Amino acid sequence: MTSSASAEEMAGIGPVSVSVSAATPKLEPTPPKAAETALSMAVPGLPALDLNKTLSIQNEQLAIYRDLLEVLAVSEQESAALFPELSKSLVMHISTINRLKEDLQNVFTRIRALKNHFQHEYPDTFDYVQSLHVEELDDEDEE
Repeated sequence: MTSSASAEEMAGIGPVSVSVSAATPKLEPTPPKAAETALSMAVPGLPALDLNKTLSIQNEQLAIYRDLLEVLAVSEQESAALFPELSKSLVMHISTINRLKEDLQNVFTRIRALKNHFQHEYPDTFDYVQSLHVEELDDEDEE
């Protein structure tokens, strides 16, 4: 196809320009009459009623996409506002968990040290207590 018209012009959509502003982006379509004329020239066999129906459907879809774009822009702004606060909170939670892990490791190290101390200091008593503990565990398994 060696036509000078673009695919958008032939489809009747027309080029869409996007203007980005701080508040909300807006889409500005080409006028419907220019699109109808371009489409009529590209496909002369289509009745004007079908063209108008197609253009009205496309305009409805464009309105839906504009609304979606506004919703997405608002959502992005809210996310950007919440991100720093949530990042700080996450860092705080991670450091708290790491401190708890270190504390638990310290506690279990002390328990092991006490256990070894009592095993060496009072071997008979330690063995007796261990045997009671094993019997207690066996009783729980049977229930």
